[in-house]
Amino acid sequence: MDYSLMLETAMRAAREAGQIALASIGKPEFQQWKGPRDLLVGSVLPIQQRIIDIIHAAHPDHAILAEESSENGLSVGDSNEADPLWIIDPIDGSLNYYQGIPHFAISIAFRSEGVYQVGVVYNPCTNEMFSALHNRFARLNDQPIVIQQVSEGESAYDQAIVGTDLPGGMQARQVSLNIATLLATQAITINVMGSPALGLCYVAAGRYHAYYHTALELWDVAAASVVLSESGGILTDILGGSWLHSTGGYIATNGVIHGWMVRATKAVLEPSRQ
Repeated sequence: MDYSLMLETAMRAAREAGQIALASIGKPEFQQWKGPRDLLVGSVLPIQQRIIDIIHAAHPDHAILAEESSENGLSVGDSNEADPLWIIDPIDGSLNYYQGIPHFAISIAFRSEGVYQVGVVYNPCTNEMFSALHNRFARLNDQPIVIQQVSEGESAYDQAIVGTDLPGGMQARQVSLNIATLLATQAITINVMGSPALGLCYVAAGRYHAYYHTALELWDVAAASVVLSESGGILTDILGGSWLHSTGGYIATNGVIHGWMVRATKAVLEPSRQ
């Protein structure tokens, strides 16, 4: 299978979806709360449908998992068996999009033979296109990107800029804040991103040194995982295991500070699970 064709499809779909998003940013049409602090903005639905239409036109026999429910898409459970599979987050950063804050992304991944082969994360507000092919490259607007390893040991922790986002539920949010408090005793700063996909891509591009979240879905990380891994970064679950088997928590880093990040998350999470 020529995965470069899948990359072309994903980039074309992201750009067209981005134009729709720019025309409707801050114009929700309707809003619906799917869960605690989990917002569905009505104007996201035509964005998602445009992505699905482009993929189906180019690859009519491929399955699609999309965040917002669609008659053309799979359920999360069904997606485990689908191959090949496209994974779509039409707007990663819905609250930013709803508020008119120009920091959100269209996220499109392609998985085949159990491997995430293609990743595209596009912020139409900045015209930044992160793209990657498994075992080939990671790029930002056609320029190669690599993670930033600022130093080693204690000095790497002291120079770390860490991104995160807060989960919706209050108990989960408190856990995430406890992790942030522990990290902030040594890191330069902890920044709230508003878009997990961009958070991972910022690590890939060397803008951040780490990003963590305690409660994400596959569509939040699938595309960015390819960008991160091809840039030289590391992605695991929240306790340092395989991200492919995560129950929702993830850590992305430049590799140098990964152990430091895992020690912090374990210090908070493991006592609470006993």
